[in-house]
Amino acid sequence: MEERRRIDRVGYQAKSVIVVCDSGESIFVETCNVSPLGIAFTMPAGSPDLKGKDIIIVADTMIMYADVTRQEEQEDGGFKVAISAKKFTPEVLQYLFEHIVENRMERKNHMRKNSKNEKVIRAMAIGISAMLMASSPLTALAAEGEGTTPEGNDDNNIVVTPEAGIADQAQAAAKEADKAVETAEKSATDVKSEVADQVVAGEAKDTQGKDLSQAVLDANAKVEDKTVKGGSSLKDAESAVESADTKLGVAEANDKLSDAELNKTADAAANAGQTAADAKDAMQAAQDKVNGQIENIKDAASITDANAAYEEVKTTVDQAQADFDAKLGEYNTAKTAYEEAAQKVADYEKAYEAAINSADANAEAAAAELATAKANAEALATALEAAKAAVDTSAAGALDIAKQENTTQTDNGLNWKNEDQLFISIMKNYYLPEVQKITADDIKVVRRQGEDNNTKNYFEVTYTDENGNKQTKYYNYVMDDKQTSKDNIVIFEKRIEEVNWKTAQETNPDQYVKGNGDTITVSEVEKGLKDGTIIAVDGKKVIKNDGTESIIISDNNQKTENGEVDTDVNEATEKESWKLDENGNLIKTVTADVTTITYTDAKFTSTEQYQTEAERDAAAAAKEKDLKDAAGKDVTVTGTEKTDYTYTGNGTYIPTFTKTVNVKDEEVEWKHTDKKTDYGVRTEEEAVAKVTKEQEKALSNKINDDDDLYLIGVSSDLKVTGYTEDHWYDDSDFLVSGTVSATYAKVTKKTVDQSTFGSLWNDIKALFGNGETTNKKLEDAARKAVEADDGIFVSANWDDWKLGKATIRYVAGVSVKTDEKTTAAEAQNAVQDAALAQAKASGATGVYNVKTTDTDTIAHTSYSYEIDYLEKTGETTTNTAVRTETYANAEVLTGQIIQNLNYIQGNIKLTQKDEAYRKFVDDAKALTEKYQKLLQDAKAAQGEVEAAQGKVDVLKAEIEALKSNRTSNLGALKELEGKLAVAEQNKKDAEDTLKEILDSLDKAGGELDKVIDRLTPAPTPAAPAGGSSDTGETVVNPIVLAPAPVAQATVVTQNQAAAQGVTQIADEAAPLAANVEEDTQKTAEEAPKAEEAVNIADEAVPLADVAVESEHAKMSWWWWLIILILGATGYEMYKKHNEKKLKAQAENAGDIEE
Repeated sequence: MEERRRIDRVGYQAKSVIVVCDSGESIFVETCNVSPLGIAFTMPAGSPDLKGKDIIIVADTMIMYADVTRQEEQEDGGFKVAISAKKFTPEVLQYLFEHIVENRMERKNHMRKNSKNEKVIRAMAIGISAMLMASSPLTALAAEGEGTTPEGNDDNNIVVTPEAGIADQAQAAAKEADKAVETAEKSATDVKSEVADQVVAGEAKDTQGKDLSQAVLDANAKVEDKTVKGGSSLKDAESAVESADTKLGVAEANDKLSDAELNKTADAAANAGQTAADAKDAMQAAQDKVNGQIENIKDAASITDANAAYEEVKTTVDQAQADFDAKLGEYNTAKTAYEEAAQKVADYEKAYEAAINSADANAEAAAAELATAKANAEALATALEAAKAAVDTSAAGALDIAKQENTTQTDNGLNWKNEDQLFISIMKNYYLPEVQKITADDIKVVRRQGEDNNTKNYFEVTYTDENGNKQTKYYNYVMDDKQTSKDNIVIFEKRIEEVNWKTAQETNPDQYVKGNGDTITVSEVEKGLKDGTIIAVDGKKVIKNDGTESIIISDNNQKTENGEVDTDVNEATEKESWKLDENGNLIKTVTADVTTITYTDAKFTSTEQYQTEAERDAAAAAKEKDLKDAAGKDVTVTGTEKTDYTYTGNGTYIPTFTKTVNVKDEEVEWKHTDKKTDYGVRTEEEAVAKVTKEQEKALSNKINDDDDLYLIGVSSDLKVTGYTEDHWYDDSDFLVSGTVSATYAKVTKKTVDQSTFGSLWNDIKALFGNGETTNKKLEDAARKAVEADDGIFVSANWDDWKLGKATIRYVAGVSVKTDEKTTAAEAQNAVQDAALAQAKASGATGVYNVKTTDTDTIAHTSYSYEIDYLEKTGETTTNTAVRTETYANAEVLTGQIIQNLNYIQGNIKLTQKDEAYRKFVDDAKALTEKYQKLLQDAKAAQGEVEAAQGKVDVLKAEIEALKSNRTSNLGALKELEGKLAVAEQNKKDAEDTLKEILDSLDKAGGELDKVIDRLTPAPTPAAPAGGSSDTGETVVNPIVLAPAPVAQATVVTQNQAAAQGVTQIADEAAPLAANVEEDTQKTAEEAPKAEEAVNIADEAVPLADVAVESEHAKMSWWWWLIILILGATGYEMYKKHNEKKLKAQAENAGDIEE
């Protein structure tokens, strides 16, 4: 409510979007009311709690940065939200400004048709730039006046006059350039539009026919259009100038920001320097004071005075530490402020340089674009000048026609001479070049008068065509409306027949006249020519009568001794020829091509052989057709056949397999001497033979030991490949390597019985009579059976012979058949190769015991044919008369030419009322005037482009001046860095002095110990303090207690505090001294319990406690006395004394690391 009272809001309903700055979440809302300082809006149910969060709200007419001050839930579950506007920071404004400027050129390409949008964006950039430059005073003003009504200003307007900027002159030049470029762009756009709307391709051509109007359009296309190659855009130049202007604003803003931050760096550097100098002076003063106080300790007359002087030292040390810490904080604050401001100076200087360079680049781009635009403007003006000259030239003819028309319309009556001159002007200046497209330079139009000076008159037009050929045409005219009109010449073409009517009436008349004077039309004559009733002969047309026919040659065939001769009249080649004989008879002669063909008996015998009769018959039929197609005739086919033989070889073989053993460096003893103890072989050959024998035997045994294999042979390629090394305990030996291969066959095992041998079984039994069972003979019989198939009998097991069965092992022979060969010998010789191929195909590696058994003969019957036919051996064709016809009493027709026939038939070429003709004449003047105005406008636009160039050159010069005249703040930063270095050294000096001051505390303690030692009296053995009297009562000696020394503070400098592992221990008050009324014996007994208060100095070996413990046993009695008197304070003094002594001992022994 308070906010509403303070801010006057107005109703504002608009669909809007809010974005939460932290999360980026967007929510659609609807505004209720608005003011410059805040907005109220409604938010849908389920929306998050936004109170206290920063948001951006985007409405249709504003964007506001604000924080949510209130969020109230409504009855419908939605929320009513109030927000308070927040100011954009300079960093945000800078970011917005830079991104608006950087992307402006790209946006302009997309918004080229909407300059209003571009101006809005430009205005935004300028406004943000102004806000940047005035951000500090504006911020202060807003802070001071927030929530209040300005007083003393009735209209509530605050006028802020910005101070002069470094780029003001350049910006003024940019605005002048922008205005000039905008003016040039408007003129260029207007001229472009005028040319595009008014110039038509083809309306202006030079004498060579070059389309100069198209050249104007081509030049115009490059004006204000970058999509065309070589095109220019003053709009882009304007954008570049505006961008340069904007960048100058950026540069100026960064210049001011840099200056402001430089001032901050100067202030910060001064503060840091002053603080460091103060710290140095303070530390030096403290050190001087400490030194004096230490002297006071030395000069103390009592322990009490020494303790007091020590406390003064400690107080001074503590104060020095506090003063240094305070100054260090001030120094670090100033240094941080300097570094932050210095970084901003560097950033602003970099931004300034980038902005100036960008402005320079944009100015250069504008200049380059203007240069292109100027070139294009010049090209357009030049093209228009050429087109205007061409138009002036082309319009000269049209104007001459207009002049002649005016003469014919103002003379008295119908003056044929004036009309002839108008006709000639029309022909030369319009009809021939524009309608007939005749553009020759030598056109001539000459009036020719006919015999009758009337219908036979004509105009002869001559010219040379593009091929260099002389051309001649004929025209004539009449005045329309029965030649009474004075403003409508009607032009038509005069036929060559009308010009050469005497010849044409013989060759190409318009009509014919009979001998009796009757006329006959050309179409009737043509009809008669087509139906044959009228004949064209000797250049005349003749009506024929009935005639008689005479045959000379006809088709026939004649047989000869070895062939035939055929005669053929080709009716398709028949031609008629007519003539009038001296008697007036019409004679028709028919000629035709007469062909005489000679045929000779011939025979064709085929060299091809066919496997079937069908194939032979098909080939014969095809050949028969070929012969007939080749002008053969009377073709007769006779079939033939023959039989050939081929052979295949049959044989058997045993497939073999190979097993190979690789021998690698097998050692063979080498007998080097004749000693009996020297064993082995003497030569490499003996070594190889030894290994070969052993390896072949081993491999043979391995094959033979396999019941399923049969050894055929072994081979090897062993050789000595090296020698072992010669040692003292063994001389060198041979090393044999290579391969050993065994060739074997696979054994077949079969249990045989009577059925196995078949009839052979009976033969076997017949050898021995009834049941004789000699195994040897039975094996021979089985062997015979196996070898009959060219196999190898291996062994037999006749143990079960009584059962009529036996098991034999044998290598089976395999049958093989060769391919067909041309001879039996070739087939037999092929068995070996066929066996090897078949064996390898079945997986074997070779063959053994190949035998050729026999050959098979195969019969092959083939078929062929012969053809008898008549072969054409000669042909002659001659054209000769084959028949004649004679017509008596023929009637000859005479031709006639009709003058001005095209006019009579309405074939008009041109009249003065033709729309195209009138347009040609009437538009001529308008066309010249149009190009005159376009040329003037183009030159004016060119001048404005040149003026804009001058303005941009001024802008470039101003930017160059900015680049060369401004002194960068980075140099000032260098000077300030030197001052800061001095401050840093002063700070370090102060820090070093502080360390010396802190060390002085230990020195003061040492001096204190010395003074205590010096001022402590030697004890009297007979009367120890606190003893008993003779009466047995306890006697308490009066004691004056010195103030207890405060426990030594642990002082840590800034650098020490940053060191790894250093712990700061807060100062604690020393325990109070024991009350004088307490029992001194009790105090003495309890004093050692304070040992947990022992301090361990930095980097000292933590053994001091143990040393103190052991020292109790040998503590001097006077230390006991001090402890008894001073209590805990005395014990602390003892421990300090003891620690120093132990430390000195350890240093002497080299046990402590410094």
